Amino acid sequence: MQLFLYAVMTPELDAETLKALGGQSRWGITPSDPMDTTVRRNDSGQGGNRIVTRTCATLAPGHQIGAGQVARAARVMQCKFDDRFPQLRGMKMDYSWAGHLCLTLNSVSVMRRLDEGLFSGCVQNGLGTARGTLTGIGAAELACGVDSDITRHFAAEVQPRRLPPQPFQRIGANAVLRYKEWRARDD
Repeated sequence: MQLFLYAVMTPELDAETLKALGGQSRWGITPSDPMDTTVRRNDSGQGGNRIVTRTCATLAPGHQIGAGQVARAARVMQCKFDDRFPQLRGMKMDYSWAGHLCLTLNSVSVMRRLDEGLFSGCVQNGLGTARGTLTGIGAAELACGVDSDITRHFAAEVQPRRLPPQPFQRIGANAVLRYKEWRARDD
C-alpha cells in the first residue's frame, strides 16, 4: 500500500516565543497508534528552534497526491497544534509536506532476492529507521552471500498479502484512514 503521511513545521521560534513555550529545548512524542499525532521540538543543534507535527494519511496507489490533500492535512494539524500549544495558538506553519510510506496488509517486509542479481529491502510498515536499516542490511548480506540472523528473520516472513483491486482498495483504505483520523481527533 502506498501511503502518504503529512507533516507541518513552525517558523523559527524567537526568544519571546520560546519563553512562552517553556519546557525542554528538545523532545519528541511518538504515539503508539500510528494515526495519532507525532510531535517533535527541535533546538538550534537540529537546524533551528521549531516544532514539527505529523498526522493524517492518504492511500495513493498512483504514488501522487495533490496540493489540496496537503492543504487539508495542514488544516487538521493546525487545529491540533493550536489545541496542544494554546500559548502559540494561531502561529502559522512555515512548511507543510507529505512523505511516502509503504505498508503491507500483514505487516511484513520484502527482503529477499527478486531475480538474478536483484535484491529487495523495502516495505518498512511505519517502522522507518529500524526496519529500513535491517532490511537494507539483509538485502546487502544476501547480495554478498552472507547468512545472518537478519537474513534468516526476513526469509522466514510470509509473503505480503494481496491488496484488494481498485477502486475498492483506494476507497476502502481512505475510508478507514479518515475514520481512524476522526477517532484520534483529540490526541
